Amino acid sequence: MAKKSRRVRKQDKQVRLSAAQMVQPTVAEMGNSARAAIQAQPASKEADLGEEYRYVIADLKRIGIIAAGMLAVLIVLAYLLT
Repeated sequence: MAKKSRRVRKQDKQVRLSAAQMVQPTVAEMGNSARAAIQAQPASKEADLGEEYRYVIADLKRIGIIAAGMLAVLIVLAYLLT
């Protein structure tokens, strides 16, 4: 039987924020670039997934090349060591 843990479990995970983090700036307090960014947001939530995740394809290709190289090294080592 497993030994009981003496660690106290926290049921209520409260996030500690400073007073500055609790206040959200208003539009009047924001700079011009922030206002332009808010106004420039598209009205629809639809996004071009190809554009948004284009880096993922490059990462997957890189992972595939590394995996194929490692597999080739393992096959060569298995052939040489037997």
